[in-house]
Amino acid sequence: MVWNEFLWEAADVETVAVLRNCLKMEREYMEKINHYCQKHKFTLAYIDVRMTGPSHDPEFTIVVKINGEEYGTGTGKKKKEAKAVAAKKAWEVIEKRSESPSDVQAAELMTTQATLLPVPASDYVSLLNMYSQRTLQIVDYPNKERTGDAHAPLKLAANLYNVRNQEEKRKMSDSDESLPDLDTNTSEENGSPYTVNKRFLESFKNIEPIGEGGFGNVFKATGKLDERTYAIKRVRFTKNVRREVKELAALDHENIVRYYCSWKGCDTVTHPDSRQKSDKQTVCLFIQTELCEQGTLENWIEKNRRDQKYHEMAQTKFLQILKGVKYIHSKELIHRDLKPQNIFISREDKIKIGDFGLVTSVAYGTLTENRGTKSYMAPEQFGDTYGNEVDIYALGLIWFEILSAFSGHEKIKVWHNVREGNLPESFTRQFPTKAPIIKKMLSRDPSGRYSASEILEFFKSVDKDNSLKTHTQ
Repeated sequence: MVWNEFLWEAADVETVAVLRNCLKMEREYMEKINHYCQKHKFTLAYIDVRMTGPSHDPEFTIVVKINGEEYGTGTGKKKKEAKAVAAKKAWEVIEKRSESPSDVQAAELMTTQATLLPVPASDYVSLLNMYSQRTLQIVDYPNKERTGDAHAPLKLAANLYNVRNQEEKRKMSDSDESLPDLDTNTSEENGSPYTVNKRFLESFKNIEPIGEGGFGNVFKATGKLDERTYAIKRVRFTKNVRREVKELAALDHENIVRYYCSWKGCDTVTHPDSRQKSDKQTVCLFIQTELCEQGTLENWIEKNRRDQKYHEMAQTKFLQILKGVKYIHSKELIHRDLKPQNIFISREDKIKIGDFGLVTSVAYGTLTENRGTKSYMAPEQFGDTYGNEVDIYALGLIWFEILSAFSGHEKIKVWHNVREGNLPESFTRQFPTKAPIIKKMLSRDPSGRYSASEILEFFKSVDKDNSLKTHTQ
């Protein structure tokens, strides 16, 4: 239903007036914010954070993020109302920051190497003081005998900040000889509010953000040469993301997201665990993969759970997930972060396992503790000794979630017990052959869990029995 149609179906005149005011406020502040972000080449996102309350009387919460930093939060009975409130609060923050020229100048200075520009010395000194507070290092201006250089404090501040800038760049580079040379040319000649990376801009058009998280951002972009649309993941470059690319590039399976290429280059990224806006150039890795147009398995469950053929479709989907996991394990790898949000569905309605940011080799003796999404993590994954059985535990939870097709509120009520292997009685009655398999997959003892191959054999035997029953009837 479009917004204007909703207005006419509102319960009373007062409600209509409130909603019309929200629409006017939303347009006014969104236009201001859009203009601000375009002018400064900032990324802008309106994020649905949560919906609370009963379905007949919900309350929505929306957050405005600019360059990954939270600027305003709004709540309302309708998404439009929450969006309008969030936009208004975000604009108030923008106006407040604009009133502090010293902060603006400091932020601009942080994007480039400090040089002797025609800027007052006090601004460089303020910047150096900010650096001193952040790094807990003492900055001193000794009162030595005058040497005739009136700009000594200015040069000291500029040069010290320049040294610090170079140190940070060296730390971030984490150089890797096996990847392409660093692309430091961040020309904006092709224009995009989401990136200044030259190769990204030269090779792709229609760049749009479609996801973000602690590991980076994901964009949808169309190749200029082949006119195909791809997913481009941008992450800060580290040894771990190099490993992600290496492992993903080696995988070739119909139920694994297809890898195309990657490149290393600079871009402006806000640190995911910091709310402080930053336009500094950061060394990033860009990973080009196939785009799964139908989105995540989580979205698929919500969209199809009331379909009459849902369980038949659900079994097909889970079989494909199993085949993908069996293939990953055959390569002696562990995914470590299987969940409905990391499993995608292609245009052809085929499962594609993705997000290999935590993939690791079974051969590693000591593994990283507490890595993954906690609600899907196996008990032993909170320590540093585990194997690919952690993926089977996550699969058990995913299988339960697909079959039960609970709403978010219903899932919360039973999830703790399910993680302990205690399935609801109604579920056990509805799925008498599958519930025992799931309970084994959720065993607290990793050695008690079935492997992906064994679960696939179970499916084959069930299909064979059903086939025999059909022929003998």
